[in-house]
Amino acid sequence: MKTNRIKATGLNTVIMFCLILILASCSNEVDFGEQYKKTVYLVNSNNLLYVGEHSFDTDNDAIAISVYCASSEPITQDLRVRLKIDRFALDSLNALQLLANPSYTNRVMLPEDNYQLNGEQYVTIKAGKQYGVLYIPFDFSDLDPSIPYVLPLSLVSNNADYQINPKLKSIVYQIEMINQYAGNYNGSSQTSPASIAGIQPVLKALSVNKVRMPIHNLSDDEEDILTNFMVLTIAKDNSVSISPWGVADVTDLGGSKYDPERQSFELYYQFTDAAANRQNVTAFIRNIDAPPLEEDEF
Repeated sequence: MKTNRIKATGLNTVIMFCLILILASCSNEVDFGEQYKKTVYLVNSNNLLYVGEHSFDTDNDAIAISVYCASSEPITQDLRVRLKIDRFALDSLNALQLLANPSYTNRVMLPEDNYQLNGEQYVTIKAGKQYGVLYIPFDFSDLDPSIPYVLPLSLVSNNADYQINPKLKSIVYQIEMINQYAGNYNGSSQTSPASIAGIQPVLKALSVNKVRMPIHNLSDDEEDILTNFMVLTIAKDNSVSISPWGVADVTDLGGSKYDPERQSFELYYQFTDAAANRQNVTAFIRNIDAPPLEEDEF
């Protein structure tokens, strides 16, 4: 009798095991629950420095800082994340970059009068979502576009005590102002039939219709910015006027123009060279990112 009870018990175990296998095979979805801890971090912060392009054509512009909650399951309650302006992050960036690159240009804190933050800053990630965005309105008026202005921010805490990724907790957001004429150009700058220089100027946006450009083949080093640069102002009819930037010695000779189809400039001006000689310049430059035209194929 004892042997029979043992056999019966063993049979019941086998039956139960088979039932479990059958039930498991009937479902294609298995809920393993949360697979790893929820972690909060700043999007685009992997290199600490992030350059965000902003157009002078945009009214009421704002810096957008995205906060992400990484998890295998959505959050079930709103997550409130606190941030702060962090000058230490900016100092760390400048120190590290200067060690790696002696020609690195230090980033500069955006003046407080040029952005709007009221009190402590929070981002709310809604239940069922994975990210939220902090918008910081700013105004670039009266600022020097040659200075790399930034706004450094760091994560501080969150109301669920989720882990903050230590490598992605800070971002130094650099504001790069653009317009339809700014960009990298190449072409030629001629002072005489026998003196033609190949040039690759970078045109920096100053406003909706103004860009700053190096004069002829002078250095585009920021240290020479007051003497080696000029301003191109593009009118609605695509005519271009040329004026000095800083104390540069440059004179508009008239007849300059912009071709919107080719995204190119034809420029005529005069400047004083290193030997104190006045030089008349004819320059033709085109945006390297301009779409190709049929004539470019020949």
